[in-house]
Amino acid sequence: MRVILILSMFFLLFSCADKPNVKKDQVPGEQKRNTRTQREVEKSTPIKPKPTSNFTFFTHLQPEGWGYRISEKGKQIIDQQTIPGISGNQGFSSSADAQKVAELVIDKLEKGTFPPTISEEELQKLGISWRN
Repeated sequence: MRVILILSMFFLLFSCADKPNVKKDQVPGEQKRNTRTQREVEKSTPIKPKPTSNFTFFTHLQPEGWGYRISEKGKQIIDQQTIPGISGNQGFSSSADAQKVAELVIDKLEKGTFPPTISEEELQKLGISWRN
């Protein structure tokens, strides 16, 4: 009986020890989705728009195009993978375009606007192009 108990304890110990090595910030399948070159991914770095801002953002490349993520005090609050304010699932054509919109969204968040919606007119003012 003791042998069975001891073997059961070892079995439980070793079965719990094999956890997959997944980073906290990594979304399952995110690595497979990003099929762009490493150089393009390295261009996606966190940016803090203003020294006094609690918000940070970074642009990221995905199959649909560029997108952005916004965090407040280190906690992700927005993961925008497509161009907001237009129909469809089209990403931004460049990191710079995604950055312009992310900065506008952060400006709205800092002014207390939630949700920080974006209109087609605002996209046009920023020089963001898309195809319908």
